[in-house]
Amino acid sequence: MGSESRSIAFDQAAEYYDDTRARPGSHEAIIGLLVDELWGRGRCLEIGVGTGRIALDLHQRGIEMAGVDLSPAMLRKLVEKAGGRAPFPVAVADATLLPVRDGGVGAAIVCHVLHLVDPWRRAVDELVRVVRPGGLILVETPQRSAGPAREATLRFWTLASPGGRPLPGLRDLAQLDPLLRQRGFGVRELPPLAERFETNMEEVIGRLEAGIYAGCWGLSEARRRAAAAATREWARQHVGALDAPLEVEETITWRAYDAPAAPSSAD
Repeated sequence: MGSESRSIAFDQAAEYYDDTRARPGSHEAIIGLLVDELWGRGRCLEIGVGTGRIALDLHQRGIEMAGVDLSPAMLRKLVEKAGGRAPFPVAVADATLLPVRDGGVGAAIVCHVLHLVDPWRRAVDELVRVVRPGGLILVETPQRSAGPAREATLRFWTLASPGGRPLPGLRDLAQLDPLLRQRGFGVRELPPLAERFETNMEEVIGRLEAGIYAGCWGLSEARRRAAAAATREWARQHVGALDAPLEVEETITWRAYDAPAAPSSAD
């Protein structure tokens, strides 16, 4: 890992990470979408492969995979899920200094990573370096619809961290489009996928209070508890019972960045 990197590792989340990202209604559709894009491209590198939530399923569908992650604990979980042995090459590495030769992979996947990477532009430089000409970078950009659960989450963050979530990396993935276009990449938005699930206000606020998300790790327990208490009071007044069912709809969008082809010998 580069000495100047301040990326966030997920060691403390290894045992519960999959639960926080579970998408039972859309996961298979996501894997199918990615397989369609990756088929025939050769090895695909997942940055922040973590517990293998995506990479293991892509591997099982015939995609040649490799993965890097800053967290040894997350990679140990991947190996455990795979039956005790990594089914493809994995390495502990920072996204800002990838152990891959120039043009060494046909594609790369980035999911829930760049907001944790500092400096994130260096990670983009590394992606551009390791993906071969004519290759592909896939990035997920999830968005949640408006509703009480979203309002409660935003209220918690306004109270707990008035200056914004304490995350070091890229906050607006829309910045990737012009950055990669400048480097000759084509930009495509893949068909969006909808995920609907049921939760309740206590679960939404309780997870924030417990500090299970990376953005919470820079907050003291006292600050999380105070923000959660105030958010619960707001929820009781504006939503009702904290244990009442709430339906949340999430739109999951992947963006595809097509690397420029290598110059022909005639150029």
